[in-house]
Amino acid sequence: MIKVLSETKGDILGVEIIEAYTKEDFAEFVQAFEKAVKESSGKVNLLVRIDNLKFRDIEFKAFVRDSRYALEHIGQLGRVAIVGSSKVEKFLVTVDNLIFGNQEKGLVEKYFDTSDLDQAWAFLRG
Repeated sequence: MIKVLSETKGDILGVEIIEAYTKEDFAEFVQAFEKAVKESSGKVNLLVRIDNLKFRDIEFKAFVRDSRYALEHIGQLGRVAIVGSSKVEKFLVTVDNLIFGNQEKGLVEKYFDTSDLDQAWAFLRG
């Protein structure tokens, strides 16, 4: 299930993925992202909270569609804050930022522990 967080406004989109991630969740994310793009100056700062996501419950098709969509719209992403609760998640975000991050273009991905949620929002607004 995906939930758009109440802090979402203008160029900031916050979502929480709870337990599973399905094709329907992906479709809801796309709607929210496209709305944020329209309300922004072209770049969306994105917070994704995944501490309640059960990775075994991610639908493969949803994962593939999500990955493809992210690559197709990478130019519309600004700061990305991933909020989780595991060292593995932190490592994966670090690697992802090394591969896809581009500070010159404003794309920076950073991991935050759930206890640092306020810092994650500040990073997006920063």
